[in-house]
Amino acid sequence: MAKLTIDGKEIVVPDGTRLFDACTEARGGDQLPHFCYHPDLSIAGVCRLCQVEVEGMPKLTIACNTIVRDGMVVQTRSERVQKASKQILEMHLINHPVDCPICDQAGECGLQDQYMEYGLYDAKVEVPQKVNKRKVKVIGPQVILDQERCVLCSRCVRFCDEYSKTGELGIFNRGDRAEIDVPEGVELNNNYSMNTVDICPVGALTSRDFRFQKRVWMLKAAESVCPGCATGCNVRIDYEADRIYRLKPRHNPEVNGRFMCDKGRMTYKTVHASDRLEHPTMAGEKTDWSAALARFKDGLKLGLVITSAHQSVEEMGLLKPLAQVAGGAQLSGGLAGSDMGEGDEILLNADRTPNRKGLEIVGLQEHAAAELAEMIRAAGTVLILGGNPAADEQVASALKSAGEMIYIGTHANETAALAAVVLPGCMWAEKAGTFTNKDGRLQGFKPALKGRGSAREDWRILAELMALAGAEEVPVSLPLLRKALNEDLFAGSGINLNQLPVHGACHGGESE
Repeated sequence: MAKLTIDGKEIVVPDGTRLFDACTEARGGDQLPHFCYHPDLSIAGVCRLCQVEVEGMPKLTIACNTIVRDGMVVQTRSERVQKASKQILEMHLINHPVDCPICDQAGECGLQDQYMEYGLYDAKVEVPQKVNKRKVKVIGPQVILDQERCVLCSRCVRFCDEYSKTGELGIFNRGDRAEIDVPEGVELNNNYSMNTVDICPVGALTSRDFRFQKRVWMLKAAESVCPGCATGCNVRIDYEADRIYRLKPRHNPEVNGRFMCDKGRMTYKTVHASDRLEHPTMAGEKTDWSAALARFKDGLKLGLVITSAHQSVEEMGLLKPLAQVAGGAQLSGGLAGSDMGEGDEILLNADRTPNRKGLEIVGLQEHAAAELAEMIRAAGTVLILGGNPAADEQVASALKSAGEMIYIGTHANETAALAAVVLPGCMWAEKAGTFTNKDGRLQGFKPALKGRGSAREDWRILAELMALAGAEEVPVSLPLLRKALNEDLFAGSGINLNQLPVHGACHGGESE
């Protein structure tokens, strides 16, 4: 351990800590001005903004490339340090276009924020003519480059070299003609390309999907979990009114670090798809909830209940008591091997469901198509919660001959088309719940939007069906449902679905 004094405050940090991080701790989380430093990338030391004054050293030193040593005395706010910060920021702005009013990064721009705090407001450097570079260059399916805004921090270059290991970006030319670019004939086209937009401290790299859609200060945020695969990346839903505008990764060192894949970022688009189910239907005709549920007023009897790995732990946990009260129905976790794709060795998992491990926790088994079809034929009335098992021909054929099928889902699909009764549920961004990722880590998510049309939260629909089936006790709130599941599924494990740690909890007792 090393003891050092920063701005008059004594702190103790582990040996090997970078002075930048030690200064952040001593300053109460307030980072030194910087562009090139990023905690998940190698040190470049090119922006020179994080200079500090170290006792015994004749010159200022950059904190990002300095390792702490015992007894070090550091000043981060001295007049000498502040003067250097102002001069360096001024140099970064010499050829910058200062087109903030039309820049997507406005409102979350490192250059704006740091200039407001550290910059000179009367320019001291006279430039007869700024160097003009290319303003809008499409460099990949998801990213646009503005070379004039670039401060050459090299974060994007290092990301492609070190994280995605695809190496599409580089710095070309020298001096004030240096610029970020892709080589001729190369595109920035990897599974993680949009992370370069996130880590760009200015507006040099922007998302083609989000570009010119919404000013960031108008957006609200909700904490969620990406439903795109079994990794369970922690995400932030940025939304306004009834529309999601983008997903951004939330830091979770146990799951996704500070990044997420491009496919996961696009999962929000299904929330706004034109084929969303908005109202209950019976025999293909639109109806209301009262009429749809009145069909079961004399008692709901089920022969088989099928769910999918897209549903939350809370929803899955209600299926056993529903099946018991509705005639002792059989249970299935859905179609085995469904929703699989191509994965990689970074974050994108081949399992494209967010909660397959959740099926194991609640004791639901998936079934092969032939076996599931046989169960359907023998069942009579079938309830399907989520997924689209009728996309398989064997299952679809069995459902066509089933006595009656009730479908709780979010989109018009093959299963909804075969259902006698369709009850619209809410998507992951419209409800609260818990997913369990591939490592068995339970992670909670929160709603950003209300359900589409008259859609209801799935657990509420299941609770209403339980009441119609004759259950004496049904959950009346999500916290109470979770409390019951804590006792039923997680007794003695230390897991509390109502109070999951920030980074989630592993089934088995480990957390964070």
